[in-house]
Amino acid sequence: MDYDTNENGKRMIYRTYSDIEAANFYTNTECPYCGHEQQELDMDACGETYEIECNKCEKEYDMYFDAS
Repeated sequence: MDYDTNENGKRMIYRTYSDIEAANFYTNTECPYCGHEQQELDMDACGETYEIECNKCEKEYDMYFDAS
């Protein structure tokens, strides 16, 4: 999985509308630290950056959401 590293040391992943399940607007994410896959509810606003905590390794990372 590709990711960038922010100035604060946290890793940043990028997602688009193709990563959403339309029924409830869950966004599929993959932790850039341990690779754990999880779904995040209501993190689908275009141009927003969300802070996520991995359910497995408990590290925090940022996710930028874009419509492309």
